Amino acid sequence: MYLAIAVAKHIVTYCTNKNKPVSNLKLQKILYYVWIDYYKKTGDMLFLDEMQAWQFGPVVPNVYYEFCQYAGLEICREYQEECDIADISLIDSVIDKYIDVPTSTLIDWSHRPNKPWDKVYKSGRGFRQKIPYDMIIDLECSC
Repeated sequence: MYLAIAVAKHIVTYCTNKNKPVSNLKLQKILYYVWIDYYKKTGDMLFLDEMQAWQFGPVVPNVYYEFCQYAGLEICREYQEECDIADISLIDSVIDKYIDVPTSTLIDWSHRPNKPWDKVYKSGRGFRQKIPYDMIIDLECSC
């Protein structure tokens, strides 16, 4: 298991090296789907940092604040790797699934009715409320 910031830094580095840098918003969406796909493939949680329901979808606040100085700009950075080599190819394969998907589409997907963000956010009443991982597993990870 990792800290979400380590996974986020890997995503930023990977996307930068592919010449497809991501914004903080797109980083949050890819991080969400990496968590889901990693769980689906391994049965393990990739990280346990709190995830919250924000206006544009699920957000890991500490990752958001790490990159907020970029505002809506692309993050072109490389970081030292903190993820195990065994997990990198799985994480990278998930990034590759989402890297070319427009951010607006990723937002739409994360806002689908009766999914975790929708159930917690409740038209804004649940703004910045925690999205429980067991809810993500139940509603996003079932086959």
